[in-house]
Amino acid sequence: MQSGKTLPWQQLFTLEGEKALGLSILRIGMHENGGHRDVPSDWQQARMLGARVIGSCWSAPAGWKDNNSTTGGGHLKADYYDDWAMRIADYAKTNDLYAMSIGNETDFASCSPSQGRPCSPPLTDEYESMVYTGKELAAFVKVAGPIFKERAPNTKLIAPEASLWIHVWSNLSPTNKANGGYDSSDPLGCGCFSNDINDAAALAKCDTKCTTGEAGYDYGHWLAKDPASWDALDILGVHEYESQIAYAWPADVTGGVRTKEVWQTEMSGVMYWPEQGPSTDINNGIAVAKWIHSALTVGEASAWLYWWYEAYYQDDNEGLALTKGGSTIAKRYYTMGNFSRYIRPDVFHAVKVAGPAPQKVLVSAYKGDAGEVVVVAINETNAAVEVPIAITGGTAPASMTPYVTSSSQNWAAGTAAPVMNGSFQASLPATSVTTFVGK
Repeated sequence: MQSGKTLPWQQLFTLEGEKALGLSILRIGMHENGGHRDVPSDWQQARMLGARVIGSCWSAPAGWKDNNSTTGGGHLKADYYDDWAMRIADYAKTNDLYAMSIGNETDFASCSPSQGRPCSPPLTDEYESMVYTGKELAAFVKVAGPIFKERAPNTKLIAPEASLWIHVWSNLSPTNKANGGYDSSDPLGCGCFSNDINDAAALAKCDTKCTTGEAGYDYGHWLAKDPASWDALDILGVHEYESQIAYAWPADVTGGVRTKEVWQTEMSGVMYWPEQGPSTDINNGIAVAKWIHSALTVGEASAWLYWWYEAYYQDDNEGLALTKGGSTIAKRYYTMGNFSRYIRPDVFHAVKVAGPAPQKVLVSAYKGDAGEVVVVAINETNAAVEVPIAITGGTAPASMTPYVTSSSQNWAAGTAAPVMNGSFQASLPATSVTTFVGK
């Protein structure tokens, strides 16, 4: 979100109107001085429309960090853990936030050649950032937890909000070299790269300083190792950048059973990585739908947020709806709506999908508290596909109505498919996202 900008709040946070997206969470930013960081003055409109508001912070004041700068990464000095935690908690209390992250992208150090900081890949903007090792973050969360309970008792604590989901559960960093791109930035210098969290060969290359805890990411494991840190954490925050997939809750944490809500709090198309853009077509819409599908089905995420409404720095896909200076609403806006318009918060819950789907067809399913059924099917192929879907474990609806987003349609209602003996035939147009709603 950008200061000086207003957004179409009614369109974004309600279901009223043909372009209504039905969002339910707004994320705002805290400046290092404890005030707002690039937040529109009318942001409370989202809350008035029923949205939960969450916050995040990018850097502590320069003098509280070991690099004496709000940019370029740098670590929070231990002497300022209490001060920084109090400032974050006070911001959360002042703004009556549902949840507050204690560090945006704890695994990313901003850099810019213009500031004398070499980058690979090169970035164009130098902005506030601060890094933690996994061990440091666990120590800070342990300090922040009691402070939140005292100063902002109604606000949930989010951590680590890493830019790379893989850093929550390992020291590996993503790579796009196979496609002629880059290895991910690796500010803690672990030096091991793979998009597969179980890549033994890549894991063996991780610097020992990272595997021993002197440095390194692996935030979730470090948090889970310390009972006080784990108890202080309410929501496990993640981003889905670069590898662009979710990573499952590991078997060696709480017996492999997810015991904390997982929220994906920021994602978009960024420089040097797939789906950078600028693009507004259905192929990009399919890609974004796949991000959401992965987060919900593999990562068991309870929330999924896009970064901005429109591109701001450069003409790319950082905006959900608009490219920089553009006026055409991107297909990714509509394919995200295939989830947000029909899978409603606190009502619908993901359920496991059993059985194979055709190649390049992804299916997820959701059940409402009153027995409602929603199915979202992504067809990546260039041909129409027929998929039989069986509904078990409850009373099946009489029919399933499709809402299609394709190259030529946006949430277009189709003819209801009858449910016979608990099954229906899902007709999926080529290169489309279809949401089936039980009636």
